[in-house]
Amino acid sequence: MLVPMELHNLTLKKGYLSPELAIGWRIGKYVEEFFAGLEDVGIAAARDDDAILALKYLSRQHSPVNHVIIAENATPWDFLFFHAPTGTLLGFCLIRHRTQLPYGIRSLEPDLSRDNQAVAQIYYQAGLEQLVNALLEQSVISFCQVRQDRCRRLQAGIESGEEIHCRSCGQLISYQSARDIEGRICCPTCSGLMPDWH
Repeated sequence: MLVPMELHNLTLKKGYLSPELAIGWRIGKYVEEFFAGLEDVGIAAARDDDAILALKYLSRQHSPVNHVIIAENATPWDFLFFHAPTGTLLGFCLIRHRTQLPYGIRSLEPDLSRDNQAVAQIYYQAGLEQLVNALLEQSVISFCQVRQDRCRRLQAGIESGEEIHCRSCGQLISYQSARDIEGRICCPTCSGLMPDWH
């Protein structure tokens, strides 16, 4: 299997090339191209796995701080990127049946620890390689749903200290902390931004 040299180097550090590492690499490269770099891009993920390693590796090339936030609560996305200068949010939701091993291959996992594991190991490894190849060759939108939103601070009412209601939760908030997400006025919590990005 041919992989980009940078990904190969990362694989050597990790010791293996997992589907999650391939997913993080492909999404990271997609975002890097979308924003013409990863400078000023906040990165968050729903869980801590090998995809995070790839995202940290890619972001480190653009900035000394490779800060990737792991969400503490349930999120409507698997990966979220926020480009501060443009106020652009990119959310990625993985399409599970395209990013996981088929059930027939996953069902071999208990057999991998048994005495007669050779056949199971061959089939399992072949399934892993096929999935990783597919993830590296296909476009990101073939295994992810991508959502783009604009997130901006409100400009009116900041000097006067006025307050406004969040349209999602109804909380009364200052104009300074309110966000406009595609025309929907939100408090920082409902905006979907990570606390470090406010």
